[in-house]
Amino acid sequence: MKEQLVSIILPTYNRAELIKRCVNSVLKQTYGNWELIISDDCSKDETPAIAEKCTKLDSRIKAIINKVNHGTPSNRNIGLSQSKGDLVFFIEDDLILLPDCVETLVETYNSLVSLGIKAGAVVPRLLEDNPILHINADLHKKEANAKKLPFVFNKWTGEVYNNYTEDFEEVQETVTGHACCLYAVSALRSLGGYEEKAYKGTYSREETDLNFRLGKAGYKFFFQPKAIAEHRKVMTGGSRQSNEVEFYYYHVRNHIVFLTRIFGIKAVYMVPCFIANIGVRFFKGYCGKL
Repeated sequence: MKEQLVSIILPTYNRAELIKRCVNSVLKQTYGNWELIISDDCSKDETPAIAEKCTKLDSRIKAIINKVNHGTPSNRNIGLSQSKGDLVFFIEDDLILLPDCVETLVETYNSLVSLGIKAGAVVPRLLEDNPILHINADLHKKEANAKKLPFVFNKWTGEVYNNYTEDFEEVQETVTGHACCLYAVSALRSLGGYEEKAYKGTYSREETDLNFRLGKAGYKFFFQPKAIAEHRKVMTGGSRQSNEVEFYYYHVRNHIVFLTRIFGIKAVYMVPCFIANIGVRFFKGYCGKL
């Protein structure tokens, strides 16, 4: 059976120092039938030049250099629109893929489909060297590990705690995925890809929005801990907000938008619960500094 073409989409912005490291990890993949689409979102540093140089490394690498800044969701959709594969794997410029990552994801997807499962995405394991603390992180981590869950979903606040650093030794169906999943292209295009206008600032929640819409359409998500990428987070470039106040503003704003879009009437109680949870977090943080 011929290998399916996998379109690996790498959106980037002002990450010149990271691009080549990520691209090199793609070049080392044991799975050979891929194309890499680097979509630069009008970077102000050397990222466009480096992206162009990367196309010289392998004929499977393509670069899109946007003339204006579209924002993360639109930039992802631009890459998707240029993809030719049956499967698409969204990655980020601060990822380093282990050599068999793509192969393992594809094999898992095909195994699920062969069982008659409507698989929307396969979620790889991310090894993080600089994890970002989550609201009630310790509580959720304890619950997730005790129940061997890759994700914990809070039905009152609509928040998802990602526990994708763990290896539970088997493929598990899960609620949603993180920002770097292997998708069926047909599933993404049937929904029009990422929502481009609703989310602002840090663009947080655009991938959760997409995943929950896929879930509503009957697609299922599966966590594959044997497909591994190192997530070496950096705090500059991309869509990160360097101002802490702005970061939390957009986090709260975007999550409320997410709740309203995805949960409808349930948002009537989910929004107040979320805001109350945020208030408790700030109160605890303030008291901890006294």
